[in-house]
Amino acid sequence: MSTRIKLPLLVSFCQSLELRTNRHCRAVADDCANWVQRNRFLGEDELRALPGLQLGLFASLSYPTCDRTQLQNITYLLVVLGHFVHASPIRNNTAADSAFDQLWACLIRSTSAVWQQRFQRHYQAFRGARALSATDNEQLVIPDLESYVALRRDSSGVKILLDLIEYSAGLRIPDRIYAAPMLQQLRTDVCNIISWSTDIASYVRQHSDRHNLVVVLMAQRRLTAQGAVTAAGRLVKETIANFFANEASLLAQSFGHADADVRRYAQGLRDCIVGSTHWLYETDWFFGENAEDVRELGWVFLSPN
Repeated sequence: MSTRIKLPLLVSFCQSLELRTNRHCRAVADDCANWVQRNRFLGEDELRALPGLQLGLFASLSYPTCDRTQLQNITYLLVVLGHFVHASPIRNNTAADSAFDQLWACLIRSTSAVWQQRFQRHYQAFRGARALSATDNEQLVIPDLESYVALRRDSSGVKILLDLIEYSAGLRIPDRIYAAPMLQQLRTDVCNIISWSTDIASYVRQHSDRHNLVVVLMAQRRLTAQGAVTAAGRLVKETIANFFANEASLLAQSFGHADADVRRYAQGLRDCIVGSTHWLYETDWFFGENAEDVRELGWVFLSPN
């Protein structure tokens, strides 16, 4: 028998953020389909699911001001990251690695050595975290909340998404400013907001996945599915409020010659929050044809595991 629960209305949490769409959205969606056919690293199931994933739209909502070439590269990278999210860690991913290497050759043409080191660090952490989460699932391990939250910031790939803000806007943020405590906290806020919002949406489709905030809360706090989803939503809402407070503190500071880039980066963080949240209801991956009803009302049915 199916269980009915009500999800938090995630879009309402970020309604004060402006949602913008990149003008190259439609063209890049077509470009992406052609690129995937040329590179041939997706399995048949992935190929069938790709159009409904709307990854070009995700990129367009999250990076609304970049040019077509930048949006292409970001969208192609999302396809690769999505593949590694769903692929078995023991599978031969030589073709996907080759596709990533092609994209990396494009990214390094317009980015600094400092940015490239950060990106590679976050990319390797992502791959490692995906392998660890897969092992936990195989061994039926549910991590404690603190361990899960730290791991999820890497396994979600959000740190990579935030690196792409600098690439998409041509920013140059020195290490000493990138490491500023308030900027670090803002990135942590955004990682948690996007990761946890995705967990809430994906619980409906994959509620047997132990690498999910809702499942972790159910286990650690002995909550029902509804109680855990509500608690997860409360965490997202509180973290968005923290983001706004931390953003105000950041923008009250001066960063010298990098001040304009820091402010554009902060706007990029906003774009990633609101773009990724709206995308949850545009892709058919989570809610299928019921997405609009879920966006407005929150009610979903959980099928048996």
